[in-house]
Amino acid sequence: MSHALLRCDATPEGGVGHLVRALAVARAAREAGWTVSLAGEVTSVLGRDLLAESGLERVGVPPDGLAVLAAEQGAVLVHVDDYATGPGARAELDRAGALLSSMEDGTFGRRPADVVVDSTLGAEDAERPDDGSGLVLRGIAYAPMREDVLRAREQRRARAPREPGAPLRALVVAGGTDAVGAAAVLAGVARATGRVGELVVVAPAARWDDVRTAAGDDVDLREPFPGVLGLAADADVVLSAAGTTAWELACVGVPTVLVAVVDNQVPGYEAAVARGFALGLGTLAGLREDAAAGARRLDGLLDRLSRHERPDGVDGRGASRIVGAWDAVFRERTRSLAPDGRTVARPATAEDALVLLRWRNDPSVRAVSRSSDPVPWDAHRGWLARVLEDPERRLYVVESAGVRVGTVRFDRRAADEWEVSITLAPEARGRGMAGAVLGAAEDAFAADGPPRTLVAVILPDNAPSQRLFVRAGYAHVPGRKDGDFDVLVKAR
Repeated sequence: MSHALLRCDATPEGGVGHLVRALAVARAAREAGWTVSLAGEVTSVLGRDLLAESGLERVGVPPDGLAVLAAEQGAVLVHVDDYATGPGARAELDRAGALLSSMEDGTFGRRPADVVVDSTLGAEDAERPDDGSGLVLRGIAYAPMREDVLRAREQRRARAPREPGAPLRALVVAGGTDAVGAAAVLAGVARATGRVGELVVVAPAARWDDVRTAAGDDVDLREPFPGVLGLAADADVVLSAAGTTAWELACVGVPTVLVAVVDNQVPGYEAAVARGFALGLGTLAGLREDAAAGARRLDGLLDRLSRHERPDGVDGRGASRIVGAWDAVFRERTRSLAPDGRTVARPATAEDALVLLRWRNDPSVRAVSRSSDPVPWDAHRGWLARVLEDPERRLYVVESAGVRVGTVRFDRRAADEWEVSITLAPEARGRGMAGAVLGAAEDAFAADGPPRTLVAVILPDNAPSQRLFVRAGYAHVPGRKDGDFDVLVKAR
């Protein structure tokens, strides 16, 4: 089991689309056996609700950068879904031995990564420069979908057909924050067609007066909430901004009219309309300039709804495909690791600091350590400096085929007795390497001085560690304990 860290924000200014995608990826990762946490600023109301519903732990973002963030969280992989992280992120994470997975939307958020995901429609047909990235996943098949979307998809399929000639039930959604006031414009245009009976508008309460001014008082106003796609499943038509919600609506299968609200939505808007996933109403700026023309255009689009055939190209499994790519890259990275003669130990140096911290803070390591709290970067740097200078301690890094796979520390307990502690890199687990790592470090320690007695202090229910040390020649000493821990001894 490995730990992934998701890096994204959800603010009133920036919206919640990045968080929505990240939470879908988090769900798929947990289903695949990963542990997951999220780092970012989540201040929008809907963002906080979505995060709480997911049960995902949120952590702060240190000022030291992604490498420190990965090390402090014990993450073997960082999945970035924002536009601000720069092109040097992959090289930075490499300092901590962590992989980078990166979401991009065309040129927005583009950066080299071990796994690149561009889930915009038609991305697979567009030019992308070769920037040294590893696995590149492109196209709508990789669009991450929340569980709420998949439920709404089933709800839509079970819906009774609309009666011919009945007034339309229209839903307006403009994102979780509606930072530019699109909901009022869309509601006004919908009402001006005279074709809409029930009009439901999902927008922050701060926008409600604007909606009423544009569309009248007979509007069902709702605050953005995690289950909003359930409303879409029961609608005859949805008017939506052309952001993340557009692909959720395509997955649900509801007739959709899109508007490009901001510039970075234009490529996705154009692709969705060109390929028939939605009908297009133009840009928000155009609707503001001439609302009457927008209403006439929408009236014509509503005439086309009954005969518009939408492709069913968004199946909801995009997040699982992304996580499958993580697993593939992870396997490829560890393919050369093997418990053979290439496993050697060397003294640790200050250059190993970030990698050692990442291993120490891995959730599975903390669970069996004397202290289960994560160690912060500043404290770790100070600790490592003291260990490297302390004659009563020996710290080794073990490498296999030139790749760091584990660390072993020896601490003097008495004149001729030293306690041994081992940490295996998450990427080296499950490959039968623990014994080779321990043996290589013991050989290096033995070559560094006279014969000494070694002791291992292990929780009684930590069966893998118990087996490892027994196989390596350590034995339980009847009656000897260290608090709640067993003490195993090996004389050399």
